[in-house]
Amino acid sequence: MTNVELLSERFKAIPRIEETGPRSGYNGKRTMKLVLRTRLIHAALCILGLIPFVLKLCGLEVAPQLVAAGFGLVVPGGGFMACAGPATVLVGLFICFYLWRVKAMFILNFSGSYLGLAGFWLLGALGGLLAGIPLFERFRLTQWWEWSGCVIAVVCALALFSPYELKTRKMYKRMKEARMKRIAAFDESISYLETVTDTPYEAGTQELDVEGILAARFLFDSTVNRDEGDFSGFGAARGLSSYRYQFSVFGYVLMILHAKYLPNFTGYLKNAHRFLIRSYSDPRTCGYWARQALTGYYSKNPDPVVKANVMLSGWMMPVVAGYHDQYHDDEFERDSSIKFQPFADKPDETYDYNSKGIVDVLYRQFKNKEYPYMLIPCEPHLAFPNCNSFALLGMLMYDRDHGTHNCEDFWDELYDNVSQEFIEIDGSMALRRQYQFGVRHIPSLMFGHDPLADVQNYLLYLPIFPGLSKRCYAQIRKHEVEFRDGVAYLKHKPWEKVMNMLTHKPDPSHQIALLEITALEYGDSELVEGLRKAETLNLSKSKEPGSFKYKDVGPLTMAYYAFTRISKKGYWSDVILRGMPDTAFTGPLLAGCAYPDVIPAKAASSGDDLDLVLYNGAEPGNFRIELERLRPDTAYTVNAGGQTFVSDSEGKAGLEVYLDGRTEVKITLTT
Repeated sequence: MTNVELLSERFKAIPRIEETGPRSGYNGKRTMKLVLRTRLIHAALCILGLIPFVLKLCGLEVAPQLVAAGFGLVVPGGGFMACAGPATVLVGLFICFYLWRVKAMFILNFSGSYLGLAGFWLLGALGGLLAGIPLFERFRLTQWWEWSGCVIAVVCALALFSPYELKTRKMYKRMKEARMKRIAAFDESISYLETVTDTPYEAGTQELDVEGILAARFLFDSTVNRDEGDFSGFGAARGLSSYRYQFSVFGYVLMILHAKYLPNFTGYLKNAHRFLIRSYSDPRTCGYWARQALTGYYSKNPDPVVKANVMLSGWMMPVVAGYHDQYHDDEFERDSSIKFQPFADKPDETYDYNSKGIVDVLYRQFKNKEYPYMLIPCEPHLAFPNCNSFALLGMLMYDRDHGTHNCEDFWDELYDNVSQEFIEIDGSMALRRQYQFGVRHIPSLMFGHDPLADVQNYLLYLPIFPGLSKRCYAQIRKHEVEFRDGVAYLKHKPWEKVMNMLTHKPDPSHQIALLEITALEYGDSELVEGLRKAETLNLSKSKEPGSFKYKDVGPLTMAYYAFTRISKKGYWSDVILRGMPDTAFTGPLLAGCAYPDVIPAKAASSGDDLDLVLYNGAEPGNFRIELERLRPDTAYTVNAGGQTFVSDSEGKAGLEVYLDGRTEVKITLTT
C-alpha cells in the first residue's frame, strides 16, 4: 500500500451519528462561539440604542436626534424611520430591506466584506440626525406622530429578524427529526449500503464504450488544438461557473481517462492537461482575487495563492499534482513554472509558484490552523468542505508521488474539525461555514438544510475520510432517494423543483450529475441506472454531432456528465491514492496522433507490447500515429502476422493505420 493509502485506511471505521457533529444544540463548539458573539453584539447595540428612548419615556430631556439615532442601532435604517416623516420613513425602509438585506448581504457573500453591513447600518443611524430639524418636523401630519417613527423602527426590526428566527427554528426541527430517524435506522442503513454497492470493481485498463468516447470528445473539443489563452471552448465565467471550476473538473475527468483507459497514451491528452494548468494563471481566471483580497481582507496583495482562496489553489491542486504523477514530467515542478498574472494590463507583475510551492502554502494554512475551524476559506471568511477537499486530494497525490508526509502532520486534527464543525446533527455534511458571524445568524446567508446540497462531498472525501463519507452516503441512499418504475427520484422534492446552484433556476441537471458521479464511485448500479433514466425524462440530448452534450446544460455540468460516462467504482479513489499502473512509465507509448482524426479508446501495455483500440473521428482513412519508448533498433509486428516495422535508435517509430470505426492495433515484438 502507498503511504497515503495507509493514512486513509486509519479513518475507514464508520462513525455513528452520535459520534460526530455538535455535542449539544445545533452547532459545533467553535461555531457556537461565533454565533453567540454575533448575538451579543447585536443585543448590545439594541440596548445602547434604546437607552435614549427609555430616558425620554422617563421624562428626561433627550435630544430627538439622539433618540432617532438610537433606533438606527436597533435596526438598519432605523434612524431615518424614527424621524417619522413620510420621506424619511421611505428612506429608512429602503436602507433596511434593500441596501442592508440585499446589497450588503451580496457584498458579504461574494467579497467577504462586512463593510456593507456596517456601512449601511451606520448610514441608517446617521439618519437620526435629521430629527428635530424644522424642515422635517413640518412634514409630520399631527403631534400624534411624534412616536410613530419609533414604532415603525421596532416593527421593521421584527419584520427583518423574526422570519429568520422562525425559519431557523423550523430548520432545526426538521434536522432533529431527521437525526432521530437516522439514529434509529443506522445499522439498517449501513447494511443496506453494503447491499446496493456490490458492483464488482473492474481492475486493469478498460476500453471506452461509445458514450465514453463521446464524453472524451466533449473534453478534447475544449482543450485540444487550443492556443494558450483560448477559452472559447468553455462557458461564460460567472459565479459558480467560473473558469477555475470548469478547468478543474475537466482536469479531474482527464486524469481518470488517462489512468484507467489510456495509461500508455500521451500526445494530445498530455497537451490538454498542460493547457488547463497554464489557464489557471490567466488574469481571467485568477484576477478576481485582487478585488476580493482588498474587500474581504483589506489586503493589497493580489497573489491568488498565498492566503485563503482555496477556490483556486484547492481546486487546481489535483490537476497540478496529477501532471507529474501521471506523466513523470517535471515541467510544473520547476521553480516559477506557474506564473499567476492577476492584472491583464500588467503582464510583468506575476506571482510565481510551482507544484511544491502551492502545496507548501496549503500545508501552512492547515497545519497552523490559521482559520477558526481549520478549513481554508474560499470567498473571504467562507469555508466550504467541497473546495477544501480538492486541496486535500491534491496534497495526497503529491505526498504519494514524492514520498512526502505533509498530510500526516495534520490529518487527525483535520478530522476532528471536519467531523465536529462541518457535520450537521443529522449526520450530513454542512454546505459551508461563515468565519465572522456563524452562517446561520445573518438572514441572507442562511442555507436551508439540504443533505443533498453538496452530495459530491461523499465522493470527494472518500479517499480522505472513508468511514465518514460512507456513513454520509448511506444516509442519503436510505432516506433521500426512492425509485418509481426504475427511475430515481428525491423523496422530498420533485426533480422539476430542484434548484440549479449554478444558474439559480429550477433545473435538476446539476443535481443529477453530482449524485450520479457519487453513486458510481460507490458502485451503486441501481441508483446509477435510475439516474440515467431521470436524465432521459428531464434532459434533452443536444443535436450537435460528435460529442456527448445535453441541451441548455453548461460546460461545467457537462464535464460532470463526462465524469459519469468515464468513471466506475473506485476509480476516483484509485487516481488519488494509487495512481498510474507501472507500465505507464515503462512500456511503449502512443506518443502522437492528430485530433480529431484519431481517438484512442484504449492504450495499455503489459511490458514490451502496446495494446491500442482506435477510432476515426471523422471519415475513415489512413492516419499516422507516433510510437515511443520501444526497444531501440528492434522489429515489431502489428496485429500478429500483419505489417512489421523497426524502431529507430531512440526507440521511436511512425505508422500508418487504417481506421473505420473500432480498430484494434496490437503491437508486439517480432518473434
